[in-house]
Amino acid sequence: MSFKSLLATVLLAAAASAQLSGHVGPTSALSAKQSTICNVNDYGGKVGSSDIGPAIQKAYDECIKKHAGATLYLPAGNYNMKTWVTLDHGNKWAFRLDGLITRTATTGGHMIIIQNANDFEMYSANSAGGIQGNGYQCRNAGPRLIRVIKSTNFSVHDLILVDSPEFHLIIDHGSNGEVYNMAIRGANIGGSDGIDVTGTNHWVHDVEVTNRDECVTVKSPSNNILVERIWCNQSGGSAIGSLSDGTAIENVIYRNIYTNGGNQAFMIKSNHGSGYVKNVQFNDFISRGTAYGLNIDQYWSSQKPGDGAGVQLSDLTFSNWDGEVVDGVKRPPIQLICADGAPCTNIKLNNVNMWSATGKAVVKCESAYGSGVKCIKNDSKHAAYSKVTQSISRPTNYHTPKTMKGDLASGFATNKAIPTPTIPTAFYPGLPQITPLMKNK
Repeated sequence: MSFKSLLATVLLAAAASAQLSGHVGPTSALSAKQSTICNVNDYGGKVGSSDIGPAIQKAYDECIKKHAGATLYLPAGNYNMKTWVTLDHGNKWAFRLDGLITRTATTGGHMIIIQNANDFEMYSANSAGGIQGNGYQCRNAGPRLIRVIKSTNFSVHDLILVDSPEFHLIIDHGSNGEVYNMAIRGANIGGSDGIDVTGTNHWVHDVEVTNRDECVTVKSPSNNILVERIWCNQSGGSAIGSLSDGTAIENVIYRNIYTNGGNQAFMIKSNHGSGYVKNVQFNDFISRGTAYGLNIDQYWSSQKPGDGAGVQLSDLTFSNWDGEVVDGVKRPPIQLICADGAPCTNIKLNNVNMWSATGKAVVKCESAYGSGVKCIKNDSKHAAYSKVTQSISRPTNYHTPKTMKGDLASGFATNKAIPTPTIPTAFYPGLPQITPLMKNK
């Protein structure tokens, strides 16, 4: 490795680690998990299987759990699955999913649960493995695809997740996780979340999501989360929430987020509730063709109200945004609607240039304190105030949002199969992916 390449690598690692609280990903090399290869097809599976679930579970129980440093391997090919699996308490192991699994049962729950794992890696070596959920056959009435529960020191990467009946990938608590090089294709409907994250010290990067719900979303409780180089390609858009009683989110960074079409560039959503969201940065956003732009809505009508007076939002910074909404009067490019019972404080907008395709726009604020937008108040009283709506002109520093090769013109239908995509090699205009695809290494 040249000095220049080494320096670039060190600087990139430093930039990432500065937002996290420590190491993320497996603690041992992938090569250290290949002392035993537990081929699922040696435990009752086969290419073309009508139900690969029992063979996956058997290979895990009889091979992975009995051999340290082992890999659960599903070779390339097509497999059906109607029995869901729970892979629990594994240590120093990998799941190499080179095949494509297709859901054939409508049982609820999750097709694959990874639970209480440590030093774990789930990936496809050909960057083509994953799950086809065929959600159009049981929309919002079948399983979610993958859930990683209370696991530490892990990574999930180089996988393709298509049309889940419900959510696609859930990182459920745990710590030190890394998710990257993913392509997620959901239908143009709510309840199709791309990636939902809770926990401590997780890094999500280089992900493309198509759906009509959340793209990459941080939920409570979470701290020290870094989300970057995300392509919300005809997606509902990324968010924090929904938030309710007992919310605890802090030390989060979203940066280099590109949104093509969809509901919003970014949303923080709640309805009453309690707790806090604090010390969050939103840097370098590009969006085009979205309904809303920057949207804080603490009276979100799609959510059942919590018991508290409101989740306290404080020390939120938005920097370097270029975005265009469809109709900036009907749906503002900037809307900061904070809880009257817990006004937002220290909300800073720096070089946020959001505009409207119609050439006309307003901004709205309620009980919001900070700087950088016309309607926000800036005093130390932090008293509740009624909604303020003000017209704005095109920002001086606004630029027509950049595009990406592969931008979709519309989402996918809810009543027919969604084709399996390939994983892209760039996720934000002008920036390369952080880690090469496995097939290109």
